[in-house]
Amino acid sequence: MSVLPHLVVDVFAAAPFQGSPVAVVLDAGELTDPEMSAIASWSAATEVGFVLPPTQAGADYRLRCFAPTTEVRFAGLSTLAACRAWLDQGHEPRSPGGVVQECDAGLVHIAVGPGDNLQFTAPPSYDRGVPDELTVEIAREVLGLDHEDIKATTWLDNGPGFLGLLISDAETVKAMDPNIHELGQLCVGVMGAYPEGGRTHFELRSFAPSLGVAEYPAAAALSASFAAWLVPQEIAPRSYTVSQGTALGRAATVQVETRGSEVWIGGPVTSRVRGQISLSA
Repeated sequence: MSVLPHLVVDVFAAAPFQGSPVAVVLDAGELTDPEMSAIASWSAATEVGFVLPPTQAGADYRLRCFAPTTEVRFAGLSTLAACRAWLDQGHEPRSPGGVVQECDAGLVHIAVGPGDNLQFTAPPSYDRGVPDELTVEIAREVLGLDHEDIKATTWLDNGPGFLGLLISDAETVKAMDPNIHELGQLCVGVMGAYPEGGRTHFELRSFAPSLGVAEYPAAAALSASFAAWLVPQEIAPRSYTVSQGTALGRAATVQVETRGSEVWIGGPVTSRVRGQISLSA
């Protein structure tokens, strides 16, 4: 157990090295919680997923998801990265064309598409009610937004919890230059629409300093939460695309699709680094 398979996966990259880098450790069933936490905080990746043997019937594997500073019940980036790494290691799913992941949020279904494309169906969101005015005002000031820039607010939580802000337009989202660490424990997702005919429908930025990530190059679980919020109100269409990472010099593209009550999140997911991680002193 001193050496384990280790991959770094590029999630939602429109071109190589343009998405979110997510580390995956396979065959991790004998790692302790402190060892997982130590690897996650040491890694330079956005998230680290640990693949373990399943404990539920029907699951292909179990996944534990870690941000740099804490474990979360569900992480979309780690879900897609772990599936890609598991498949690239030569594993075969129980059902052709689909993988079933077990995690703290339950069983998550992942569709294996052509090329490097993967899609997962998001777990349901928690209902945390309406954010209070003080919380929204703190976020607005830190992000440097005017009152009229914010069109709607809600809590978004299907794993890691975020304050969701719907912004007047994508250019306002891209232009923000916030002092992120003033958010404290608050995680914030900000999304605004592009004019019709743009490369994508929305621009998304997500800030989570309390999880050890000042700004995500791409966000999967948060994209699902925004869709679950906006599609039923017909603010967003049932299928659309989201660009993210622009402010970081990245070019991630997230594909969002709603099928009935299900939200599917996907895009290109490519292994970039394959090797081993050593646990020896």
